[in-house]
Amino acid sequence: MSSTDCASSTITESAPTSVVEDCKSSNKRPATEREEETSVKQARLGDSIEENKGGSTEEEEEKTEEKKRSEREIERVTKKKERVARQAKFAFDADDDIPMSVPVTIRNGVRHLAPYWTVYRTRAKGRWFGRKLVDVFSQEFLSTNVNYARVATRLGRIWVNGKQMKDVDYVIQNGDTMEHWAHRHEHPILDEEIRIVADTPSLFVVDKPASMPVHACGQYQIHTILGQLRERYGITGLRVLHRLDRGTSGILMFARDYETDKEFKGTLKDGEWKKEYVCKVHGVFPEEEIEVKQPIGTLSLSMGTQCIRPDGKHALSRFRRMWTDGKESVLRVEIETGRTHQIRVHLQYLGFPIVNDKLYNDPDVWPKGGKGADFGMSYEELGERVQAAHKASLWHETVNEDFVSKMERLATQDELEMASDVPEITRGQRPEYDPICLSCNVTKKEVPMDHFRLFLHCLHYETTKFNFSTPLPKWAVQPTSTVEGEERKESSV
Repeated sequence: MSSTDCASSTITESAPTSVVEDCKSSNKRPATEREEETSVKQARLGDSIEENKGGSTEEEEEKTEEKKRSEREIERVTKKKERVARQAKFAFDADDDIPMSVPVTIRNGVRHLAPYWTVYRTRAKGRWFGRKLVDVFSQEFLSTNVNYARVATRLGRIWVNGKQMKDVDYVIQNGDTMEHWAHRHEHPILDEEIRIVADTPSLFVVDKPASMPVHACGQYQIHTILGQLRERYGITGLRVLHRLDRGTSGILMFARDYETDKEFKGTLKDGEWKKEYVCKVHGVFPEEEIEVKQPIGTLSLSMGTQCIRPDGKHALSRFRRMWTDGKESVLRVEIETGRTHQIRVHLQYLGFPIVNDKLYNDPDVWPKGGKGADFGMSYEELGERVQAAHKASLWHETVNEDFVSKMERLATQDELEMASDVPEITRGQRPEYDPICLSCNVTKKEVPMDHFRLFLHCLHYETTKFNFSTPLPKWAVQPTSTVEGEERKESSV
């Protein structure tokens, strides 16, 4: 990983006191369970002693304050016990999530990983309560065969609250933990380095390359920024301060400790960050600055797709043209809010969608384009079109003919034609080919290059305490021919 000649950063010299103190206190030995119990007993004993005391108003105030401290201590220890209890409901260690040394192949500048077995884990979400596990799985996780959840459950690959769950009628309860052993085929990414912008005791900042998500999601885990920092450079323990979409490049910041995480997320919530992006859009954008103040809300929860809607959250973006070649324009963008897909949604609203935006510039999903928030259908219908388009994509890979019929049989037959997992099976004992894995049963095609990169780059982040920026990406640099053309136009005027 190279550092710094391609990006600039400025940090004020005085670190926040809370960060310095946290660095000092982080070396303390964590309290044992017996010490935690003693702490609670002492707090309760203090309550008892104070209750038997009489005295002045000052003593009463001290008594009240001491009681509050003891209550807070009891609450802290209780919450810690509850957290430990919840964590204990997982059957597999977190190390099972990401195997080490997965084989890598690089072809034509694209990085491909060999398939591997991994554990997906989650906790029950409110919208899942009271619904069958197999129904939730099928509706929330779209990139699988419609019968996959039922078959995987019957084969013993689903675990609930630390126990193997083979009941296809199981209904999810509040507090449930779920684990899923699956054969993972990670999507490929561009073989580009992650450049360091700044590395301090409290902050770690990189110039994120396009094509990889920030953290694990869907079919990405090793092929993420956090995964690649761990795999290639041995950097772990980072806390995400903000996110960029998979195809977006540019400034990405992490905290190295809890206090920095808390402090900087607080400044983000209070709107103290100055955020500047650059993007390339279809069409000749007007010369004057345009401000968009349209609310943004969720269209498809499982897909994370957004749209302009009256019941959405406040969002404010400002767009200013840098240059145009008569067909496309490069813009500078300042955002005062940080809604999901804010820039992409506001540009769709203006009628200048980002070049190669497969989500917000797809005529099969948005037949009317979305300009002026004119969708030509209800939000529900539009959300269904988004999900249908995602299911149909798979980069247009062809599913093997016998796979669908095989999954139907496995979902309904009384006696399974496959052996189910024994509870003690390990990753190393699992096969390289998984008969019920969709990705194992398709004819692979090369991923088109425009899938990897969105023409959107985070150029600059700034607060009163730091200032980070990168150079313009190559696609945003104005070609000499367009510069000369604009000069001739100005001289003729």
